Amino acid sequence: MKQQRGLRYQAVIVDNASGQATQEILAQASAVIVRSDVNLGGAGGFALGIQHALELGVDWLWLMDDDAIPEAGALEELASQLPHLPANAAVACSRVMEFGDIATTHRRRFNMLLGYERPVPSGAYTASVVAVDTASFVGFMVSAAAVRAVGLPRTEFFVSYDDTEYSLRLKKHGYSLWLMPASGIVHKRKKQERLRSTEFGPRHYFNVRNRIVVKRAYCKAGYAGAGLGALFGLGLWLCTPGRFRPRPWRMVLCAIKDGFSGRLGPLPEHFTSRPAP
Repeated sequence: MKQQRGLRYQAVIVDNASGQATQEILAQASAVIVRSDVNLGGAGGFALGIQHALELGVDWLWLMDDDAIPEAGALEELASQLPHLPANAAVACSRVMEFGDIATTHRRRFNMLLGYERPVPSGAYTASVVAVDTASFVGFMVSAAAVRAVGLPRTEFFVSYDDTEYSLRLKKHGYSLWLMPASGIVHKRKKQERLRSTEFGPRHYFNVRNRIVVKRAYCKAGYAGAGLGALFGLGLWLCTPGRFRPRPWRMVLCAIKDGFSGRLGPLPEHFTSRPAP
């Protein structure tokens, strides 16, 4: 364990079936490296990292993607607020910055009747702590005790919406989630990488399918919530370039079908390779 301003911490990096060049870089890192020889997706990678961190005996786990960079003092700010949270607090998450501004979509309210989601408004970020319903895994600090109570992220989601499901699972078990705006994470993704900026493909498929599965499972009006998830998927498809090509159209329909049927796991085989142009 390392020491920093009174905090004892250990960095754990999940090597999710990376290539040789990345492995050489990781060999020089001052961290525990946990490698998977197969690509587990984001959900599987987080589950593997969390499981290993629990074995180290930590009290809290701070989750983030490989393109997330904490601002100076971000960890200390989260730690300083933990004693002031309610006894049922399981999550303390940072403010996420993208493209030079607050990315409000990472911290949301979730309507439990229909699953309608609203980002926490930027005006709320002036408070010291803000209650949230769901949060992405970008700067998501979760109690080890809560993880042991509710289990790991669902690996069969592969990627996308696994963090929303995990947030709702924590709430279902009586835990609360909190945003601490003074703690910041810079999420260094590019604008052209946003879902609506690229052709409807595997990332879109998982987002739509998993969204429908989660809304059906957690909303009081499950099928209505799933229907809203399907409408979101169609709206997303309509926003993407090349939407009327056969592959994107088939993929959005498959995502909706698999979401309603509850089929999880990897991308269906007929989508795993692109046809020749």
